[in-house]
Amino acid sequence: MDIGRALTYFSEDDRWVEKTAIGTGLLLISSLLLVALIGVLGYFILFGYLVRLLQNVRDDVHPVLPEWDRWGDDLVRGVKLACVYLVWALPIFFASVPMFIIGAVISENVPYGDEDIGAIFIVCSLCLQFLVGIVFLVFQPGFTIAFARNETISDGLQVSDIWDWTRDNIGNVAIVAILTVIASMIITTVGSIVGLILCVIGAVVTVPLSQLIIYYFQSHLYGQLARVAGEGSGGGGFGASPVREPDTGWTAEPVERPETTAEIVPPAVFDPQEEPEPSVEPDSLAESETPEESVQPEEDVKPDDDNQSEEDELPSEPKSP
Repeated sequence: MDIGRALTYFSEDDRWVEKTAIGTGLLLISSLLLVALIGVLGYFILFGYLVRLLQNVRDDVHPVLPEWDRWGDDLVRGVKLACVYLVWALPIFFASVPMFIIGAVISENVPYGDEDIGAIFIVCSLCLQFLVGIVFLVFQPGFTIAFARNETISDGLQVSDIWDWTRDNIGNVAIVAILTVIASMIITTVGSIVGLILCVIGAVVTVPLSQLIIYYFQSHLYGQLARVAGEGSGGGGFGASPVREPDTGWTAEPVERPETTAEIVPPAVFDPQEEPEPSVEPDSLAESETPEESVQPEEDVKPDDDNQSEEDELPSEPKSP
């Protein structure tokens, strides 16, 4: 995995400034309108755009940054991905929120001497939320990559397959999770400091820009992880490894074909011992010639008998006088 490229790849696009400006403006407007819940649509569009970015990295498509020309498709795609994220985030809600509520209720209604009990519940809920959040962060690459395969909610909710895929690629998944957290902290801090240097007004641009760069970085790492897992792992099937299966089956078919043709053809066709018929013809000719020769002497003998009869008749002539 190329970590340095994940931070600088977007600058290789000829139109990266324009594309990044559109993304920054979308984040800025969505953040301002988030109070009215209209800004959620902007985040959905951005999530769908990031799915296309992940797919480009996974499939090695250039330029990596997609064009902002499919707003409707990105909106639908982002809503589906948000549903997947919401389902996977439910354990965080059920694990932390009830304990936090119990702690708050105890702190307000129990006498002052027992305030520590409510604080303990609140601290425990925060610790549990932190632990479940780590689990969510570990599985996040798996269900995001699984969703990007066919862009269906059901693919992102295949818990058993995602569990196996994450277990088989736990090394790379841990690296991606740690790098995402570290990069988020660094980029957010730098963006805030630059915004303060620019008299606070600059923060209006630098904060959403830093957030967009974090999304760029995370999506590129997920795309690299999908490509590496697809080539080197056979467990999850989220990459391109299933394409290799038809090659093995196709090469085996031609090997069997000559065997079947050899069995179908009768062996008599290839038997050279059944061709003595032409040699019989000269013998038949010889046999046909021999009776003809035997007939000829009979014809020659007949004139001899005639001559002998004539010779026998010759001595009777002198007796006539």
